[in-house]
Amino acid sequence: MATDSLLLSTIKAAANSHSKQAASHKFLHRSLWAASSFISVLIAIATTFDFTLLGFTSKNIATLFAILLPMVTSYMILRSPEKLWIHEINTRNQLLDLHTELELKIKRNASFDPEDFEQRYLVIMATANQKWVGIKEG
Repeated sequence: MATDSLLLSTIKAAANSHSKQAASHKFLHRSLWAASSFISVLIAIATTFDFTLLGFTSKNIATLFAILLPMVTSYMILRSPEKLWIHEINTRNQLLDLHTELELKIKRNASFDPEDFEQRYLVIMATANQKWVGIKEG
């Protein structure tokens, strides 16, 4: 029984960790997308209207934003927050499915081999790590 609760808590902790990582990557993805969109709008405004702001002409402001836009975009590509967000959600869901299955077996007092669940947990984690490395190298 102690092994069962240890396995349950380990799986749940891993699922929670992946959930937090997913939320972080989701926030980063949406923030970078918003920044990219906002910069694009500012470039359009600065090139359409002729004005001066704090001593800078609209053309200079547009140039500055045009320099910033590729930097934001390349950071999005290098960090791959959208791919990582999706990956973390998938891993979390697999872990939660495993957790639910184990919890149901325990509540039903059904016979099961904890080694099987440990192996499945380790396979999920190993696959997730390989996928994460693939995304980061990609």
